[in-house]
Amino acid sequence: MKSKMLAASLLLACSALAVAGEGFTDLDRATARRLADPASHGAPTVVALWSLECVHCKKNLKAFAELAQTDPRVKLVTVAVEPAQPALAELLDRLRVPGARYAYGSDAPEALAYALDPKWRGELPRTFFFDGRGGRVAVSGVVDPAAVREALGLARK
Repeated sequence: MKSKMLAASLLLACSALAVAGEGFTDLDRATARRLADPASHGAPTVVALWSLECVHCKKNLKAFAELAQTDPRVKLVTVAVEPAQPALAELLDRLRVPGARYAYGSDAPEALAYALDPKWRGELPRTFFFDGRGGRVAVSGVVDPAAVREALGLARK
């Protein structure tokens, strides 16, 4: 009897986590620092900070998804600057955004923002481009595709 109750409790807990998280990992300060560290990225990587309410974020996400789908060298990581909710996954799925998905966890939003970039003041969209060789470029606003390729080190042959 106890094992059946334990199994049912575990199944219920896992189901609740799957629905609430929708494939997102809660971002904490240590993970935020790792995502912002050029040494953590051995390949061209886009780390896109975004929010559901940000119209320009959606433009960037669509462009990044297309880039990642057409160039297998590019890794894409998204960071929703709000707690995980089903609408976040719905948007990323609709735009066919691949890659790791993070959403702000239980740490203070200000602490997470500072861990990602002490110079960032919260404007969105905010994107970090890593060239995979130790270079990092941070950009706020809508990005130009040619500038993205340059920042990722893909414009060079």
